[in-house]
Amino acid sequence: MRAAEHARDPEESLAQIQRALERGRLQAVCLYDDAEKPRGFAAWRWHGDDHAQVIVQYVLPIVPPALGEALVDYVFSEVIRTHDVQVIEARMRDGSPGVRAAWVRHEAAFFERCRLIRPLGQVPVPILPIPPGYRLDRWDDDLLPQIDVLASNAHQDGIEAVAVPESAGAAVAERLHSARAGHAASDRRWHAEASLVALDRGNRVAGYVAVTATPGEAAVLDLAVHPQHRRRGLGRLLLARSMAACRAAGLAAVTLAVTTRNPARRLADQLGFQPVTCGEVAIWWRDGRQTVWREG
Repeated sequence: MRAAEHARDPEESLAQIQRALERGRLQAVCLYDDAEKPRGFAAWRWHGDDHAQVIVQYVLPIVPPALGEALVDYVFSEVIRTHDVQVIEARMRDGSPGVRAAWVRHEAAFFERCRLIRPLGQVPVPILPIPPGYRLDRWDDDLLPQIDVLASNAHQDGIEAVAVPESAGAAVAERLHSARAGHAASDRRWHAEASLVALDRGNRVAGYVAVTATPGEAAVLDLAVHPQHRRRGLGRLLLARSMAACRAAGLAAVTLAVTTRNPARRLADQLGFQPVTCGEVAIWWRDGRQTVWREG
């Protein structure tokens, strides 16, 4: 029923879940009523030992909200039994009765994440001047130690470090190293011409943009500016110059994933990015860092 609601093939959806379970990539639980009829389903997977992703939490629209809460409570208790777990990320795409209320009770914060796209063919890319005291250059291996420090510092207290577990701490630097070494996901490759750094007068890294690409499309892997160099237009400059490099390389579009409450979302909107898909997630951290981002 859930597959049908999402316009998917039910048989293929079941087959995918079964394959994932057989390979140990997924854990799941089914909720039954007193008549042994299935009324809900949840599935989760692990990223390393400390990051759990709840990818499905669905109950039938006709069931009482208390059953949806019970399903979430069970999953939550199962996951936190693992002492190493630091963060739980739960997709909130079904609107099932009781599910949201349960995550509120567990003191999760809710964030909307969007995938944005900027076509490059018809719409001109703005040409922005470089602020005095700075220069732009491509990534250089000699700058990697500085970039690693900036990657950690720039995201340490920001919304992405809470809303996107992969953006917390040293994880960003590891992801950048992996992409630069040619280990990006699927068929994406490091786009050297579009990956830029902003340097100050002392040749110190003030900001960077990292980009990967397929034959037809580029993706902004990360955009960061050092806290001491913000509000000077460096983020806008880096993103615009990167877009121009992508267009010069013949790429049709640039994509960017961002949390809605991140100021980078406004920057992307101003540069012509448009949302393609948006979805809400509930985030729970063991250390409680999500509580400062809770609304209401």
